[in-house]
Order: sequence, then C-alpha cells, then structure tokens
Amino acid sequence: MQALIRNILWAFLAVICVPATLTASDADIHGVVTDTAGKPVRGAMIKATAGGKTVARFTQADGHYEITLPPGSYTLTVEAYGFASKQKTVETTQAGETNFSLTPKFGLTHLTSAELETLLPDDPPTRFITAACVTCHSFGNIRRRSGYTASAWQSFIPVMTLGRLPAPDFTPVTLAALCQALEKDFGPSARYFGPDSDPPKPEQVKHADLSNEVLNATIREYTVPTGPDSMPHSILIDAHGDAWFGERGLRANKITRFEVGPEKFDEYPAPHPHTGVLGKDGLIWMTLTNGPDLASVDPATGKVTTYNIPNRKSGTHTLAMDSAGNIWCSGSSVWKFDVKRKEFKEYNVPLPATFPENSVKNWDQVPGQPPAHLDPNGTFYDIKVDSTDKVWVSVFAYGELVRIDPVTEETKAYHAPDSPSIRGLEVDAQDNVWFGSFNGNSLGKLDPRTGTFTMYHPPTRFAMPYGIAADKKTGKIWFADLNGNNISRFDPNTGEFTEFPIPSDNAAPRFIGLDSKGRVWFTEWMNGKIGVVDPGEAGKQSSSMR
Repeated sequence: MQALIRNILWAFLAVICVPATLTASDADIHGVVTDTAGKPVRGAMIKATAGGKTVARFTQADGHYEITLPPGSYTLTVEAYGFASKQKTVETTQAGETNFSLTPKFGLTHLTSAELETLLPDDPPTRFITAACVTCHSFGNIRRRSGYTASAWQSFIPVMTLGRLPAPDFTPVTLAALCQALEKDFGPSARYFGPDSDPPKPEQVKHADLSNEVLNATIREYTVPTGPDSMPHSILIDAHGDAWFGERGLRANKITRFEVGPEKFDEYPAPHPHTGVLGKDGLIWMTLTNGPDLASVDPATGKVTTYNIPNRKSGTHTLAMDSAGNIWCSGSSVWKFDVKRKEFKEYNVPLPATFPENSVKNWDQVPGQPPAHLDPNGTFYDIKVDSTDKVWVSVFAYGELVRIDPVTEETKAYHAPDSPSIRGLEVDAQDNVWFGSFNGNSLGKLDPRTGTFTMYHPPTRFAMPYGIAADKKTGKIWFADLNGNNISRFDPNTGEFTEFPIPSDNAAPRFIGLDSKGRVWFTEWMNGKIGVVDPGEAGKQSSSMR
C-alpha cells in the first residue's frame, strides 16, 4: 500500500510540475562557428557552463548551433578537432548571435586517450602501461606528465591518487619495470612526448569523425557536490527516472541520487559503494567492495541497510536481479542474495589454473617473477540474468563468459576470441549476450543458442568498451568507451556505430544506465561528474538545461 501511495504521489508531482517546465522563459544562444577563412566548421562542440552544470551541443554542416537555456550568464566554450578552443561569457538577455572564428591548431593536448595510443608503438612496454595504468584512467592522464624520467615516475606513482584512493599496490620489481616503460613511451627522449620532441602530424593520428546523428544530440554534465574527492563509478535509473550512483573514494563513500526534475543531489553515506540495481521491492541495491558486502537504500526514507556475506574471501563487485527479485553479486565469487530470507548462497565457478596466453594479466608480467594473480574483487567482473533466469558473469582476465544454471548449479564457459579482458555484460531481448572486450578494443556478442561469437570494431581504433546497456525497445546497444572518451551506440541491424563525445576530457566512464526516454546516463570517474546523452530524437527541447 505504501508503494502504491508513493507512486500516486510521484505521478501527481509530475503532472503539477509540467506547466512550470513548459512555461519557463527559456532563451536561445545561437550563432555560427567558422575557421579563419570564413568556412563553416561542422561538428564543433559548444559548451555552456553555469555553476556545476554544462550543456553541450554541436554545430551543423553550415556551422550554425543553437542551445536553449534558462536565463542567466554562461561561459561558452567551443572546441573542434584541429582547432584551438575559444571561450566567451554570454548573457542570455543579449540580443544577436554569438559567433566564433577558430584558428587551426594541432597538438597532443587536444587528443583523446585512444588517439594518443595510435602514436605509441604496439610493443611489450606499451602493453605493460596499458595493463597497469589504463584499467583505471586514460593515457591522457599520463601525457600530462610527459618528460618524466623513470626515477620521477617512481616518486610520483605511490602518491598519484592524492588520497582519493589507496596507493597503487605494485611490488618493487613491477614498479621499477613500469617506470622504465613509462620513460620509454613518455620520458625525455620519447618520440612524441618528450619536451623537445617534434609533434606528430595530423595524418598520423587515427581520428574518427562525428557522424551526422551526433549533431542532433545534447549532452549534459553535473558536478557532484562532494567535488573532486568523489569518483562516481556506476549509474542506474529508478522507476521515477532519477539516477543513482556510487561515489567511490576514501573521502567520499556515498550512495547518491540525482533527482532529474529539480536537478538535486541526495547523498547517503555507505562504505565503498560500487554498482547498483533497482529491486522489485522498489529499493536501490548496491554492492560494497570492501565490506560489508551489499546495501539497500529506501528511496522514500533514505535508510541504508547493509548485509555481510558469511566467510567471504573478498568483496563484491557488480550485481543483477532475477525474475523473483533476488539479487546476484559478482566479485571474488558469485552469490545469490535471497531478499526475503536475507540469506546469501555462494555458487562455485571453476576456473583454469593459469591465464590464457593473450590475457591482459600477462601484459604487465615481469620476466622471472611469480605468475600473476587474480584481483580478488574483480575475478568475476560483471553479472546479468537472462529471460530464463540463467546467470551470466564475465571473467575479466580470462576473457571468458560463464553461464550458471541456478537450479542445477552447472556452469558453462565461453572463451571470447581476441579478448585479453572482458568488462561489462548485457543481455538483449533475444537473450544474446553482449560484452565489452576491453583490451580487445571491440564490442562482442555471443549467441548462446549456437555458441557463436561476433566481434564488432568501433570507428575509434583503440576504443575500450566498459559498461553496456541494451535498449530493448530499439534493439540498439550502448556502451561507455573509457579510452575514446565516448558514449557509443551500436545498431545491430545496420552494423553502424555512433560515438557521442563526452564534453570533459579524460572522464574514464564506467557502467551506464538507460532511461525510459532513450537517454543514456554515465559517470565520470576521474572528474567527479555525472552526465546524460540525449541523442536528439526528442527535438529542440532536448537542448534545454533542465
């Protein structure tokens, strides 16, 4: 009965809020972006920022742009590949156009992590850096310290998290090898990244142009109140369209709701939250990686309840829900949490004794050192449940998908081709299993009926697919691209990718959420922000700051 009353109240509030939104006196900022020769610049990103909010749109083929915003003062920034950025302060009460003339400029600071990787040699030192560093952040973060010697890297790496996260856990031998690799690729004598190096030519960089569909999109970003100490990891959408996410970090540790209508954050303290799911009971369920192991939040009261797994080996990672409303957790093992009995059951999933030859775990293995070990919390990385209540988990460093039959407890493993690692999973309306071949730089699909894998390669050469969401209305697949700094869409019917760039650099997006309006919500792990991509099907109103 309480749930029914809550739903009626939400519906009532939605109705009474509509007139205020529709009658608000929004204003348009518009203009033309050209180069110094007066030619229109297609696909330039225009970002309007006020306080902790940014709304971004794109110029059309004729260079025109338009952004609908509430009245006020905004910092307007325009960015385009191959040009220097420009910035102006704009008042919406000012009449006329806000035009920009961009000066051609090419430099390393304007490249995404994936574009930087196209300039690096495909050799063991680069793979070492990729495995050790670009699992958490991007090459863009490394580039900022170009010119460091191995000794400088060795001093910097143990303190690089600035207390936001625990210090990196490298053995002395591994740290020394990593610093040598970093000096080779980014040190004083590096081919492109040394202080006296000649810059690369534009044609040496593999840059993927924006597709026409992207030009209709609106992308918004919101800075989390906790600020730079917050490292938002994963995001989900509840029944009211509000976004929930876990704030990681030693000085964050909160489960947070973003109320989309009023654009308001509600933060609830919780230890080490990671990834969540909306339960059938209306609660928000979220894994806690360092103990306790699972939490629920009552959206009506904000009450947080935590649960411990008896005799667990290590923490949980991601979770999913079956048709009965039970919660399934991945991590160092696989568990089912019975929501009625409040009991955990562990499922044994056998794994090979050694990693496959192409495993990312072998990329940063120092010769002569003991074999690599699994990260306990990330052994079983993501987890999903299909329409028959079979449970699927990705085994990150094995490049495998494993299916679990909860009734018989039988398991079946599927080794994905060309996949040194696998992160996110999703099951579509036909029970195909989609996955992010992270270090394989591709989006994969498994047809469980035939055991057939199909691999798809995004336009961004070194894309790193992370979290995945299937739009079961359209059949399109969305994923976060950590290395390309994109939120990307794949249409299985046409085989076409559409890559929507994130307005802030080096965002390192993780797991994403899809709302009922077809918008995709994402987190910015490195920037303390969340964001949303509106593809543009809703029309001009989608550009509003609201």
